[in-house]
Amino acid sequence: MYYTPSTEPNPKMESQFRQPSRKQPKPKRPASEKPKSEALILLFCIFVPLYMEFVVKIVNGTAFSARIFLYLLLFSTARGLMIYFICRLFPKRSIRLAFLIIVTTLQILICATEMILYQTFFKQYQGLGMIFDNAGDVAGGFGGDAVRSIFAYIIELVLLIAPLVLLIVFNRRIVISARPKKALRVASVAVMAASYLLALLLIYTDGGGYPNDKDYYTSSYTVTDAMERFGVLSGVRLDLNSSLFGKPGNSIGAGDGLATLDIPKNDADAPGTDVTGPADTIDTIQKEPEYGFNTLNIDFAARAAADTNSDIKELDEYFATQTPSKQNKYTGIFKGKNCIFITAESFTPYFVSKEATPTLYKMMNNGFVFRNYYQPAWGVSTSDGEYSGLTGLVPEGGINSMKTSKNNNLYTSLGNTFTRLGYYTAAYHPNSYTYYDRNLTHPNFGYSEFIGWGNGIEVGVDKTWPESDLQAFETVIPWFIDKQPFHIYFMSVSGHPLYSFSGNYMASKNKDLVADLPYSDSVKAYYACNYEFEFAMEYLLDQLEKAGILDDTVIVINADHYPYGLDNGFEGNTEDYLSELVGHTVDQNFERHKNQLIIYCSSMKEPVYVDDPCYSLDILPTLSNLFGFEFDSRLYTGRDVFSDATPLVLFRNYSWITDMGKYNSSTKEFVPNDGVTVPDDYVSQVSSVVRSKIYVAARILDLDYYNKLFG
Repeated sequence: MYYTPSTEPNPKMESQFRQPSRKQPKPKRPASEKPKSEALILLFCIFVPLYMEFVVKIVNGTAFSARIFLYLLLFSTARGLMIYFICRLFPKRSIRLAFLIIVTTLQILICATEMILYQTFFKQYQGLGMIFDNAGDVAGGFGGDAVRSIFAYIIELVLLIAPLVLLIVFNRRIVISARPKKALRVASVAVMAASYLLALLLIYTDGGGYPNDKDYYTSSYTVTDAMERFGVLSGVRLDLNSSLFGKPGNSIGAGDGLATLDIPKNDADAPGTDVTGPADTIDTIQKEPEYGFNTLNIDFAARAAADTNSDIKELDEYFATQTPSKQNKYTGIFKGKNCIFITAESFTPYFVSKEATPTLYKMMNNGFVFRNYYQPAWGVSTSDGEYSGLTGLVPEGGINSMKTSKNNNLYTSLGNTFTRLGYYTAAYHPNSYTYYDRNLTHPNFGYSEFIGWGNGIEVGVDKTWPESDLQAFETVIPWFIDKQPFHIYFMSVSGHPLYSFSGNYMASKNKDLVADLPYSDSVKAYYACNYEFEFAMEYLLDQLEKAGILDDTVIVINADHYPYGLDNGFEGNTEDYLSELVGHTVDQNFERHKNQLIIYCSSMKEPVYVDDPCYSLDILPTLSNLFGFEFDSRLYTGRDVFSDATPLVLFRNYSWITDMGKYNSSTKEFVPNDGVTVPDDYVSQVSSVVRSKIYVAARILDLDYYNKLFG
């Protein structure tokens, strides 16, 4: 018997296979898998860069305005939304979290590093290339300072790290599992683009004087100015772009007035009257002979016509337009004499007095007396101070110019010039001989040997911090005093910060000498450590006199930079100790860089006073004239201060000083000197010259231009 299936539905069977009703509720997900809002991750990505920018700006105390706030807000929003968009491309939550942790940590490291370097070492921001290039030097030579800085700014560092802690603790709320809706991703890209483009619109429509925000963003970019205006993180981006692709729009163009030096000179400062002293009378001025020009036999126009390299052609065309300066009554007055050139660490004339530092006082107020002299802090602390004095060129922003020049032809440097004249040349430094690669750079400056701590000077110099300049001179003078004619270069170290009796061995050593001074301990410590430099100069003059060659030796002393270790905020300083030292509140744009150059020779019977504004880039052409070198005055950024060239002092942020007045590029304000009337286009014309000089100096370094000229 066969079974025939029934055609009638079986209610029991049907109930077992029936699909659930659409109205039936879905199974509940675990609480951890519930969809969450994207608001937290969006806010986090945007808030973190903006928050860090504000922390760094408040700690460093740099300029702030409504326009700067807009730049920070817009660039941070664009950057945050870009981070959010990339983060949401990863399918796994764990990868998104790892990405966000890495990016946040990177931003913290950049901001923390810039904050510490600004406060502790340079008082300026540094590009990434500079940071990596000098990391080993700073760690090896100033590791103790770096550790002290971390503790001095521990609260500020905790504030910077706080977002990373929040991300790790609340990561499940911030980085959610669900993928965002397509509309939200599209909206984030749109707002990101709008924020970035609006920031660019504000920058490119800035109608302020030169340089304006557009200039600082493009052709006149510097790390410090970019970070102060657009934020640290935007400055890093611009620094990378500049390193990889060059500064956009930066070149020399006759249409921009960059190739001219026809800036007027103060009529009240006719040639010959800017240098005053007992030897300068009306009769001697009227009887001055006609002088020739300080030039070499270089036909720049012919070179430009034959050039096939457009970069070299650009420089040749520029120099072909320059007017060389004339020789003068001071040309060659030191011809054949010995020369000792000293770059003095954190030197300033404000600690010098007839009673306390009689040797420095005598040297400063005899010989050539520069009463309106500036030593700008170019950016790379001591290294740029050395480079500017030894080459007469503006140090290039964003790099260590001295290190970069170590393989270049530095034909015009003092060391190389004296070597060609048959002088014995040597360079000394009481600290590490490899710091800043000085063991490579200084031989390239023309010194037959460079001796520091680690390759010879330690035979007489104790390893303290800082080391003793007096011990250094006691050690090295016997090495050169009988090798006439000689040119010696010495980089001092005793005046180096930190200025405290616990962190500075020289300050502690001379503490008793400053016990009764009416100053804070920081200023007393600055005085105390600089006593060691005074003792070194006293010993130097004594030994030269005993050898019978004091009258035959010219001593040049120039600061590497102002004593930034006295700045408010340096390693936890709570006061503006520099203003305390000077005696009044110091102007940050100009006055803090005011210093005094010493060019002293005991054979000069009367001092000669120089009242025109001048600066470190004028040292090399001025000495070249005084020693009677054959040189081409067109090749230097600076000028021979005794020539007929118009006085010009320029700063890395494009501010400048002439005999007509001062221009502050930050405020776009020109303040003329009393009784001076300037042409309507004076500020724009001088600013163009300044822009040109800064650009040309960088190209000379980048292209090894002197090697093209001199082989």
